[in-house]
Parts: sequence; structure tokens; C-alpha cells
Amino acid sequence: MKRLLSVLVATLLGVCCFTACGGGEGQESSSSSGEVNQENTIEFVDNEITLQVGESLQLEVVTSKPNVYVFWSARDTHVAAVSDNGVVTAIAVGQTICYAEFAGKSAMCLVKVVSKEAEPVLSISALYEGNSVTIYKGDTLPMSIIVKLGDTIVEDAKIEYSVASEIVSVADGILSADGVGETTITAMVEYNGQTATTTISVTIVEVAAE
Repeated sequence: MKRLLSVLVATLLGVCCFTACGGGEGQESSSSSGEVNQENTIEFVDNEITLQVGESLQLEVVTSKPNVYVFWSARDTHVAAVSDNGVVTAIAVGQTICYAEFAGKSAMCLVKVVSKEAEPVLSISALYEGNSVTIYKGDTLPMSIIVKLGDTIVEDAKIEYSVASEIVSVADGILSADGVGETTITAMVEYNGQTATTTISVTIVEVAAE
């Protein structure tokens, strides 16, 4: 009877020890897995950008967590300013640093601002010395007009003409001397969103009698 009682006590002690030990290990494992946290990170898609004065660009960053609030700022706001949504606008020639911050982490982007490229200017000119021409009454003369966009000749520009007097007329780029006297012709062109004009002085003389 004593022997049977000893066996029962030993068995109960073993079960209690196994339960206690197993339960402890499970709690420790669960606690350890709960302590693993992902580190917060943030970085710019482009670490360096170049803008012309007046240009704007949406800055882009990648964060370790989606849909987070990012705080934006610029070191020198006289060169470039950045909005609360991360849109940077170039203000003056120079360079500055834009910062993006999230959960105590920050990233930097170098912003270079250069001068705006000059837009080529449209021009129209007459190939007559002193912008004047003399013609006999009844004669015709092709209009010698050249159109340029910057330094490039524009071949397909449509030129319109207006005359100050009925003694002269222009049709399809041909000047016709219809009377005698002095007048002017204005040539105008519109191209690439710009307009330009030039004025030609015209003197019409009577044909000398033979």
C-alpha cells in the first residue's frame, strides 16, 4: 500500500512539473515574438533634383509603413519652398536641402535651382534696304519677308498684310502698284503663340513717258 502511494505521489509531481515547465516556455516564446518591432524608415525616390526658376515638382518618398503623415521642410526657403503635401517650388537660383520626416526618421533631397531658359523670340523682317521699296505704277513685286523663331527660319509661317492706301495691294505675297504716291504695308505673323510685325514704306512712281 505504501509502495502504491509513493508511485501515485511521484506521478502527480511529474505532471505538475511538466505543466509548469511547458507553460513557462510558451509564455516566454509568446513574449519574445511580441517584442519584435519593424524599424521605421523613410527615403527619397530621388536624392537630387534640378528645377528651373518657377517650376514645381511633387517630391516622392518611400516609408516603411503605408499611409503615414510626412512632415516636409526646406533649409533655404529663399531658393525653394515645399508645401505640406511635398510639392517643391523653385524660387531663385541656388541650391537647398528639402527634408522629409516620419516617426522620428528623416531623409534629405538636394534641390538645385537654375535660371529659366529664354524662350526664342519670333521676328519678321523685310529684305529691303531701310525697309523701303520703290516701284513703278502697274508693276508687281514679290514680297521679300523672312520670319525667324530665335535664330531658326520659319518656313511655314502664314504672313498677313495690311495696306494704308488703295494705291497698293498685296495678294498671295505679291505686291501690286495700283496708283502713284507713298504708302506703307504692314506684314504680321502669328506663330508659336507669339506675334511679330514689320512695316515697309512703298513709293510708287509714274512710268516715264517715252
